[in-house]
Amino acid sequence: MALDANGHPVSRIAQRKLEHLRLSLEASVQSTRSSGFERFAFTHEALPDLDLDAIDTATTFLNKPLKLPFLISSMTGGAHAAGDINRRLALVAQTVGIAFGVGSQRAGITHKDLRPTYQVRGVAPDVLLFANLGAVQLNYGMRTEQCLEAIEMIEADALILHLNPLQEALQPEGDHNFKGLIEKIAMLCTELPVPVIVKEVGCGISARTAALLAQAGVAA
Repeated sequence: MALDANGHPVSRIAQRKLEHLRLSLEASVQSTRSSGFERFAFTHEALPDLDLDAIDTATTFLNKPLKLPFLISSMTGGAHAAGDINRRLALVAQTVGIAFGVGSQRAGITHKDLRPTYQVRGVAPDVLLFANLGAVQLNYGMRTEQCLEAIEMIEADALILHLNPLQEALQPEGDHNFKGLIEKIAMLCTELPVPVIVKEVGCGISARTAALLAQAGVAA
């Protein structure tokens, strides 16, 4: 079995998580496609007639207060090196009053020794915290019980189900069966005690898919 930089044994799934971190740090992963914001230029208002100090960015989402509507989105977990990253990011979220989501907890479900790499409540007791599992796993044996396990593992306020069909299609050992997931997502929305959120990992969600998810009962 492979070892990480600290001498910890690394399972295959943890090795993949470490590879994701290495690629993010060392490879050229920045998209070459534009967001389109360069097409817009705001008119500078030299006489704004407002008091900047009176502007309040605080809001409430899923019955949790946020100092501003911002999320440190799901990135990592499932390898010992990832635990430090999650704790640092969660501490930032706690300090500035924003939401935080951990990376896919599939590794923590199958390897209990990796659960501490996701557990951040010790440094972020007040944050709006999202658990995370891949929606495609609902076609590969994942049930409500495993979703509850992920939620309880980190004392989460909600569950993110991530959609990543392109990633699964391209990565070695990817899971390719995305058929019938909308019905299973709808079932989880009624069976879980916390809100369900669906996010895509970087390629976006079409208007059609967003409408289907809204009809299924997702919170966001």
